[in-house]
Amino acid sequence: MPVMTHASVDSAAAPLVQVRGLTTVLGGKKVFDALDLDIARGRITAIMGPSGTGKTTLLKHITGQMRGADGAVLVDGQDVARLPRESLYALRERIGYLFQNSALLSDYNVFENVAFPLRQHTRLQEDLIRNVVLTKLQAVGLRGAAELMPSELSGGMARRVALARAIVFDPMLILYDEPFVGLDPIALNQVLKLIRTLNRELGITSVLVAHEFAAVREVADHVHLIANGKRVASGTPAELAKGDSPWTAQFFGGALEGPVPFQYPAPPLASAFGFPGVAP
Repeated sequence: MPVMTHASVDSAAAPLVQVRGLTTVLGGKKVFDALDLDIARGRITAIMGPSGTGKTTLLKHITGQMRGADGAVLVDGQDVARLPRESLYALRERIGYLFQNSALLSDYNVFENVAFPLRQHTRLQEDLIRNVVLTKLQAVGLRGAAELMPSELSGGMARRVALARAIVFDPMLILYDEPFVGLDPIALNQVLKLIRTLNRELGITSVLVAHEFAAVREVADHVHLIANGKRVASGTPAELAKGDSPWTAQFFGGALEGPVPFQYPAPPLASAFGFPGVAP
């Protein structure tokens, strides 16, 4: 079977992830308001937007950790919120997740961190587990670090170990939650290269939640910008960088003035001090 690359992905194929009319309310606040977006198969898609717009929440919807008040999230044609428990668990085994803080188990060494999902969810013999783990560590350049403890790893190394664990089941989809946070330029470039290489060589679909547009421009095929519960812009990184909508101008240009307010909604300051004649 030929290796699937970006060029060989069937652009006419149905999106791997389809979000349709998703409405989510948390703590009385509407996070998503009939949100619609697609994640193309075999591509690297970035989800961007101001802080607090629900980017990580969207990943939780994709994995079935959360359900919306309305709408649907389909992954590989399956309505995630309607799946029975066994089917949902089976779907999750086809999804790799790179947590924002890497989430390595501090009492286990690198090898055992990567082996952990295999020991929990399979009955593979020990020699097969060893072969799989070492292969994944080789893919992220850390086979020689198999015996190290998480406390002995740099931030970039920890992120790469977490990535090895995320691909241990050869997933169809990998979700990256803020993969670039806290990385020095060398570690950042290593992670960028890994994301590109794994996406190409394994023929998987990748979804990045990130704020660093410079990094996103280096790796993403497509970007969705979400704000105020909606998808306010979509396109390639180059298209969004040149976009003239107030959303793209403010978010990618870093302007203080624009549709994203600095102040969280609140009554007038004077009313908080009880000044006479000022309505609360």
